[in-house]
Amino acid sequence: MSTMGADYNQLSLGSTNWLALAELMTSTSRDLAGQGTGALAPGVQSAAQAFLTAWSGYAAESSTLATGFADALDARVTDYSTTDQGAESGLTDLDGRLGPAR
Repeated sequence: MSTMGADYNQLSLGSTNWLALAELMTSTSRDLAGQGTGALAPGVQSAAQAFLTAWSGYAAESSTLATGFADALDARVTDYSTTDQGAESGLTDLDGRLGPAR
């Protein structure tokens, strides 16, 4: 955990949750796309198919967005961790220049 307040575990958990949502939306998209309209009255089949197609697309788009959020959170964890490690290394080097530990 960063002493500046960014808890890497919480950010990673957020990423995991976004990925779970992405998987759910992918499954939803697939389910909607695979749903038939043959059992419906002929007069509503085209409207039902249009609805299913549209909402399957919305679910697929939502999956893409959720994956993007997860990737962004993972990238932030990497950035914060790298920055913190660099700062720690710099401070350790500074300590060494001040002489032996007392």
